[in-house]
Amino acid sequence: MTSRFILIVDDEANQRLMVEQALLTLAVDCRISTAASGQEALESLTLYPPDLIITDYNMPMMNGLELIEQVRQRHIASRIILITAYSSPELYEAAQHLHVDHYLTKPVPLTELRRLAIAALDDRLTIDSDIC
Repeated sequence: MTSRFILIVDDEANQRLMVEQALLTLAVDCRISTAASGQEALESLTLYPPDLIITDYNMPMMNGLELIEQVRQRHIASRIILITAYSSPELYEAAQHLHVDHYLTKPVPLTELRRLAIAALDDRLTIDSDIC
């Protein structure tokens, strides 16, 4: 398998670092990049579209759903995992509408995040029918 690219988007530096550190242990050849905002993420997408985007929902100026909507409008075929501390049926429905591959509620078990990332990079990830 060729090297895969993961983009982590979160406005909180400690959350970006925690997710990045968790994914560095994957047994998959991948490159990991981070962005502190939705706008920063969109700017990086023009350089090299990621295979997987892991984004927080609650961010200033552009939330995770708005970022995902921009990704979809640009026809970027990245797999997407949305992470939120503010889960609701409405948010889950909006995520499904934007074809989010998985929806996780904080605190996220890092073993689950690793499993989902590997599955996404192997193109086996599908959205759960239940809100996590």
